[in-house]
Amino acid sequence: MKKRIAFLLVSAALFMSPLGINATHAASDVPAQSDASASTVRENIIAMGKKYLGTPYEFGSSRRDTTTFDCSDFVKQAYLEGAGITLPANSRTQGAHVKENGTYSTNWKDLKPGDIMFFMSYRGSKESNYVGIDKNTARITHTGIYLGNGEILHTYSKESGGVRIDKIEGTHWEKRFLFGGSTLK
Repeated sequence: MKKRIAFLLVSAALFMSPLGINATHAASDVPAQSDASASTVRENIIAMGKKYLGTPYEFGSSRRDTTTFDCSDFVKQAYLEGAGITLPANSRTQGAHVKENGTYSTNWKDLKPGDIMFFMSYRGSKESNYVGIDKNTARITHTGIYLGNGEILHTYSKESGGVRIDKIEGTHWEKRFLFGGSTLK
């Protein structure tokens, strides 16, 4: 009986999320997941994000459709479609949400596929441009989804071609990285 009730509650939550009903989850609200189901949720988030490859970038994009995205709208949409989780609207509030309700790391190599990555502003491609910056207090200006294997799925400018995949290591993305994580188990 308990299994049936749990199944019905999860089914209702997944059904209602796409209808626009708020499904924001604090870490304590997310049921414990087996490693296999957590992996499946992470794979779903990535799959939902990848279906938007090439979708044009628009700063301040409409949160009501998927014809264009800015970085935070894209991450929010992938999490909504892939996990039924409604994230906050912008990159700074998404970062605060992860820090308050989930787990995070300041080393991108510790991240799991499906984790959200948070970045500071671009200051150039040289390492010296980032020396002396306190990354604990730096302002979040960009977000994306970690794919694993040193890659990020994100969108950041009209010139970049919209939603795309980029390497992290040895690029300005690595220098700009602040922290990453999620509220997923």
